[in-house]
Amino acid sequence: MPSELPTQRRNRRVRLRRLRPEDRPLLQEFLAQIDSYDLQMRFFAALRSVPPALLDFLMQVDCEQRMVLVAIDDRSHGQAPILALAHAHAHPRGETAEIALLVRSDLKGIGFGSLLLDRLIRDCRNHGVARLEADVLRQNARMLRLARKYGFRKHAAEGGTVRLALELTSAAA
Repeated sequence: MPSELPTQRRNRRVRLRRLRPEDRPLLQEFLAQIDSYDLQMRFFAALRSVPPALLDFLMQVDCEQRMVLVAIDDRSHGQAPILALAHAHAHPRGETAEIALLVRSDLKGIGFGSLLLDRLIRDCRNHGVARLEADVLRQNARMLRLARKYGFRKHAAEGGTVRLALELTSAAA
């Protein structure tokens, strides 16, 4: 993914890029700023903090099957803090990818989720992914609203979750 020019979001200059191996401390710092409610909305479990095994999983990036995009504060000097992240994990045949978003708890409502989802959709489409899917907790109103804005359709619901899908093929796009 080429480096993108910074984007303005409510007096914050942000840059989108892929997560890098050297970002581990930044990701750890980012996750430490996510409140327990938001961790539950993202990981479907009551967490006070992110365990090391989950951090390891998030750091596993593979250009063929797994992509993690981050929105970073472009005004910071030195190592810029992560403000939000988006994750896509393509199924083995690559036709479908599971996605998830996480925005720092104190920065919700600014548009970082939209910014990342837009880029994730473009990148997945460019890599030949035909369909994006996401499991979302029913009470995650922000994510359900964002998904609806981007044309995701609700599919099977199980327990407390809703399955969302977005067709990326040219006929459906």
